[in-house]
Amino acid sequence: MDTLAADLVKGVKDINECEQRRTDHPAQNAVSLYILHNVFYASFSFIAGWFADWVPKNLLLAIGYALGGAMALAIIFLPVSIWTFALIFISGGVYVAIEETLEDSLCAELVEENHHGMAFGVLATVNGVGDFISSIIVGALWSAAGARIAFAYSAVLFFCRSAACRAVANSKMRERAACMVRRQPQVTR
Repeated sequence: MDTLAADLVKGVKDINECEQRRTDHPAQNAVSLYILHNVFYASFSFIAGWFADWVPKNLLLAIGYALGGAMALAIIFLPVSIWTFALIFISGGVYVAIEETLEDSLCAELVEENHHGMAFGVLATVNGVGDFISSIIVGALWSAAGARIAFAYSAVLFFCRSAACRAVANSKMRERAACMVRRQPQVTR
């Protein structure tokens, strides 16, 4: 019994030393987290695309934006540890995969085919201008009030995007569905 207790204590010490060594290498941790983010991004891009063929795109995109909001809240409220960072980077990879896969796909679904080029151009422009303005605001908030306020602002924007995406897409999809029903040819006997 004493040997088992000694082995357990030695095992815990080894784990603690290993954990200490792992956290003593911030550059290695950063690279590992970035790889983790990219693995989840690449994996979930395919999965999001597959789900988009079976589930309403606006719902999936709204879930993706909500995941981004949850990620921002995790940064604010969870304790700082390698495991928290892993959760945040995994969430980030999944969120970006959903967003990048579904924004264009949903855009194509919401506009007529002969307007796809213009719609994608408008989407890219709005995203670019929005990213620029948001970066200025988040940077100013971070400098003036701290990281928590900046991430809280980001979380609010993510959740607003989620709600707006769901509401606008639902109304547009109902409108298009009604148009498609009216266009269906009558069955003659």
